[in-house]
Amino acid sequence: MANDPARAQRVLLRVLLALIVLAAIAAVLIPAGRGWDFANFYDTGRRAAAGQLQDIYNPSALIGGGSPQGQMSFWGAPISAWFYAPLSLFPPHVALILLKLVASLAFAAGLLLLYREMLPFASQNGPTSFWFAPVFALLILLYQPFWTIYRVGGQTTPIVFLLLVLGLMCYLRDRIWAAAICMLFVVLVKPAFLFVPAFLGLVSGRRFFLALATVFLTTAAVSILLLGWPIHREFLEILRRGSGKPSPWPFNSSLYIVADAFRNRAHSIPVPRSGGWFPDFLRTIMKLMVLGTFVFLGAQSLGQEWTADRRRLFWYLLSVSFCLLISQVVWEHYLAVLFIPLSFLVALFPRMKFAERAHLGIILGLCVLQNLVLVLYVRDHLPVSSFAGLLIVSILKAGPLLAYLGFLWFRRDFLFRQLASA
Repeated sequence: MANDPARAQRVLLRVLLALIVLAAIAAVLIPAGRGWDFANFYDTGRRAAAGQLQDIYNPSALIGGGSPQGQMSFWGAPISAWFYAPLSLFPPHVALILLKLVASLAFAAGLLLLYREMLPFASQNGPTSFWFAPVFALLILLYQPFWTIYRVGGQTTPIVFLLLVLGLMCYLRDRIWAAAICMLFVVLVKPAFLFVPAFLGLVSGRRFFLALATVFLTTAAVSILLLGWPIHREFLEILRRGSGKPSPWPFNSSLYIVADAFRNRAHSIPVPRSGGWFPDFLRTIMKLMVLGTFVFLGAQSLGQEWTADRRRLFWYLLSVSFCLLISQVVWEHYLAVLFIPLSFLVALFPRMKFAERAHLGIILGLCVLQNLVLVLYVRDHLPVSSFAGLLIVSILKAGPLLAYLGFLWFRRDFLFRQLASA
């Protein structure tokens, strides 16, 4: 009888892993999203292969005299356009499968490494520690930001997720150059995640700051020498415009869509002339609250007697959290990287009191509601153009980050104690 729990754990784990694999295979083979994000990367790869790098930020430009696959804008760094050139070797229906397959493998590798990194924390939970594996697998199956990428035709967010996990491993082991290189590729692929290395560079001391500066500046110089300054100027201008551009709630899980709900909208499309001064004021207040929270957490951490590796873990998880919480646009698949700090909390779950467990459950439950099919159904079939409807759906979309910010503030004593005892 003593072996029954262990046997049940193994059986449950195998069932969950089988379900994950079957779901991923089906998602890869279903040709969804061919005109969505897939078109972005496919057209960029075709332009790079055709020698049309000057057109990578012009989604309507012809490619070799032919029409582009879609009309979505490319947001990556200029030199990263070459990453997608291999897709041009295949017809669209094959490239679509390949992009989804690469994304699946990146997620699989990142999640496996993340599980191994968090396992030591779960192993301190005594008799219940062997349940961490099936719980981890169950969360992968339910965590909708992982599955959104298949609906939009594949994404590079899984590669960013893998790079962030590798960066965590290197950073914890004080391999600063390897960690800096991981940060570089994160930003090349998704410039929106620049806040992660920026935060780490400020809090990690001179060695890591100099490593980051060396890697980033060297790569920037090489890129400008190879591709010229005009395309980089265009890239910076696109980032500048995009950073202040509101995004409708169905595709944005940022905290700040709650402020945008106070603008008049028709079917989720912002009308800049409406809303007056209050939405911008509310957004500013929310950003100040986020900044104040992180300054306070950082100041409080300085008085903690943590080991060096636990302090590095704290800073790294905080940097990922800061990036998501400060960003004005957080596509729902960006929440995949929120699973990195959440996995740490899941490993600590047996040591939590009821209030902390309930709070974590709310965060995870709200992440389940990020299902893109469900969100689009709500947009198309429910009356969300009224102020009340917009406010409700905006709060639900921003819910995971709102609840997570609350956890960082209200449960900080628990986090500090666990980092001290781990």
